[in-house]
Amino acid sequence: MIGQRIKETRHRNNLTQEELADGIISRTYLSLIEKGSVQPSTNVLIKLSERLNCSLNDLMSETSNFRYNDVEVFREIVFHEYKVEHDDFSTIPELMNKEYEKADEISSADCGRLHLLYAKYYRHEGDALQMIRQADQSLSKLSNNVINQFYIDALLIKISYLVERGEVTEALDLLEDTYALIYPMNELNLGKLKILFEIIECYYRKEQYFTCRRLIDKYVDLERRMQVRYKEKELGILSVKVAASENDFEMLEQLIDQPEDDQLILLKCYYLYRKGRIRECVEYFKSYPKNTDELKDDPLMLDIYNELKEKIGTL
Repeated sequence: MIGQRIKETRHRNNLTQEELADGIISRTYLSLIEKGSVQPSTNVLIKLSERLNCSLNDLMSETSNFRYNDVEVFREIVFHEYKVEHDDFSTIPELMNKEYEKADEISSADCGRLHLLYAKYYRHEGDALQMIRQADQSLSKLSNNVINQFYIDALLIKISYLVERGEVTEALDLLEDTYALIYPMNELNLGKLKILFEIIECYYRKEQYFTCRRLIDKYVDLERRMQVRYKEKELGILSVKVAASENDFEMLEQLIDQPEDDQLILLKCYYLYRKGRIRECVEYFKSYPKNTDELKDDPLMLDIYNELKEKIGTL
């Protein structure tokens, strides 16, 4: 459907697959889209339409062998994905009431995207049980196709659920298996970073700081080679924590500069204390909120806080 329309428009523009795909996705991935084997993301569709000098609606309009209902459902999915991407969940209940996912004619890819929208809605609503049910449905449907960004988004929702329940090892197994599968796929560079970041966080939760350090180096190298950035602030904080865990004060000095985040303030206090700069340490420690509730799930930071409170808390 959508793939056939892209192919027809490409031919009208006298473009080869290599020319259309260049800088957007791989030629192989474009070929799969045109064959109808995979469904492109909204962002990919927008970039392809720009290169094809047409609108998004043009790509989704009917061709002679299209089923109208299929096209109409796909248009709705793209519309709601755009709304959710901009934190507008107001239209999702109406979409759910239509129960498109129960139609016999709907493709497994579209069905997976619908369940992903529902999972994001329930996450927004704070309904963890419905969220994980919909995420599992999405993963089941999307696994029938080549792994794409929608599958990764559904997986990350499931990972957040597992980690919240303390099932970090199970989360790591899923993450590492998926990372191995998508590593050769050039069109999923951002997905690789998303998965690797969650892997690093899981190892941090397991207090395996040496492994975190090794994976952070790998993450930074991937960012450089792929020219993609993802969660720079969060990665920076993780890097400082890992440096503190190893008493790598040279690295701490490089990473901590004018800290604004509460965690970085505490880590700078720790650095100043261990370097014997007690007066500066005391001044920074006074600005720390001293809310240990935020540290209860972070043994490393809680230990640092307790050490500083004991040594300089009364100064």
